[in-house]
Amino acid sequence: MKIALIAGTRPEIVKLAPVRDAMNALPDLQSWWLATGQHGSLAEQAMGVFDIVPDRQLSLNWTKSSLPSLFARLIEGLAEEYERSGPDMVIVQGDTASAYAGATAAHMLRIPVAHVEAGLRSGDLANPFPEEGFRRMIAPITDLHFAPTRAARDNLRAENIDDDKILVTGNTVVDAVEALGDNDVRPAALDDVAPGANIVLVTAHRRENWGEGIDSICEAVLDLRGRFSNTHFILPAHANPRVRDAVNQLLAGEPQISVVDPLSYPEFIGVLKRSSLVLSDSGGVQEEAPSFGVPVLVLRERTERMEAVKAGTALLVGTDRARIVTEASRLLADPRARLKMTKRGNPFGDGNAGIRIVAACRDFLQSSGPAAPKGGLLSRLGLGTTSIAMAE
Repeated sequence: MKIALIAGTRPEIVKLAPVRDAMNALPDLQSWWLATGQHGSLAEQAMGVFDIVPDRQLSLNWTKSSLPSLFARLIEGLAEEYERSGPDMVIVQGDTASAYAGATAAHMLRIPVAHVEAGLRSGDLANPFPEEGFRRMIAPITDLHFAPTRAARDNLRAENIDDDKILVTGNTVVDAVEALGDNDVRPAALDDVAPGANIVLVTAHRRENWGEGIDSICEAVLDLRGRFSNTHFILPAHANPRVRDAVNQLLAGEPQISVVDPLSYPEFIGVLKRSSLVLSDSGGVQEEAPSFGVPVLVLRERTERMEAVKAGTALLVGTDRARIVTEASRLLADPRARLKMTKRGNPFGDGNAGIRIVAACRDFLQSSGPAAPKGGLLSRLGLGTTSIAMAE
């Protein structure tokens, strides 16, 4: 049974790598990796980290095309690859253009679709944009919904998705982080950090934060630098020129601040695990940081990962300069407050999500039915559903 894995961005690659590994452990399944090239060199780095050589690679210009024209070419290119390779199932991850196009092309060709990280919702089509729309539109054409948490499952139920099509699995990023956690990479980005200094990792790239939002975040970093002389701020500059140029203009060359090139995933984890605090508008960071006991201030007005907020590992602060400074100052000044935010561990998984996903796909294909398995391989592995205390 051939299962296609569609990935174009670094987060997709990181979160589908554990699925591919679990699939390759079963002799009756064949993984077929299709790379869309959405993140270019970042995607290539991530595939190298997880020893992934794509079976097929689309050739699209992601930097000089509008999203609608790219999407049209994605649909056409993916459909051609599906017809050429004949997968029995297509797996997409998350809420990117690659994921939506991958699911849509499969649906048009009557190929079953499985959605990893299904059910995330912010409730606002403008935040994040266009991802909230993509993931909502994937749901009705999906045969297997792999919800990372119970809250994501409940979102799908509220949209009248059949309960038999939903399986709570945990998030595969926890599988990936645990696999890399023992690989203690010390990135060159740490070379300018003074011995004993606290590290604050800052990432910002969301489309809705372009312009005033990015400027406000950078100004908050400058304010915090002035308040905390024993703190070093590391900002991996996003590849998008609209983000990178603004960050470089405001922060490059400033004392206690390192604006660095995009980090490979092991390097990113190497900085994250050594950080005292993260300021980020990224969704994935909200899932990764709790594994290392690092609190996150979320630089967004809304998050589809409210499990982190409810568990106390993350706090929504938006892009208001004063609020970022107030909340970050409170945490940087009080190690006990930071510890309180992360003492409950990671609410997003137990490291076995990839195994659950592959077992469910295998049972689905063997039974040729839409029901998520009640027995089969999952039961034999003792992994029918997650038993971890994930946040509602």
